[in-house]
Amino acid sequence: MKIQTWLGAILLALLATNPVWAQSGGHASVSLGHGEEGYLHLQEMVKHLEFSLKMQDASEELKTHGPKSLQHAKEALKHYNEALKHGSEALGRQPREPMAEGSGGGEESHSHEEGSH
Repeated sequence: MKIQTWLGAILLALLATNPVWAQSGGHASVSLGHGEEGYLHLQEMVKHLEFSLKMQDASEELKTHGPKSLQHAKEALKHYNEALKHGSEALGRQPREPMAEGSGGGEESHSHEEGSH
């Protein structure tokens, strides 16, 4: 009788904790998705800054502060990528090596030279 009580308690504990793990795993997965989107946006920021610094009509403010902004954005990409790797590992997924150009699909069609922005 005591064994049945213990087995019942263990089974109840397993059933009670599994939904909590599923919830935390779900939130972590959504978090990782948002992080991947943010990484791609930061990549675009770097591309636009690089392009704007090459333009002849770049303002003095841009010429002064743009390079430092670009440096920080590139450093942030490295940290972002590291965070995404750890997030993937925390969810038991293979980390993407690295999230880099081309992973967003269709980047070649995004032309800066045409003045589309």
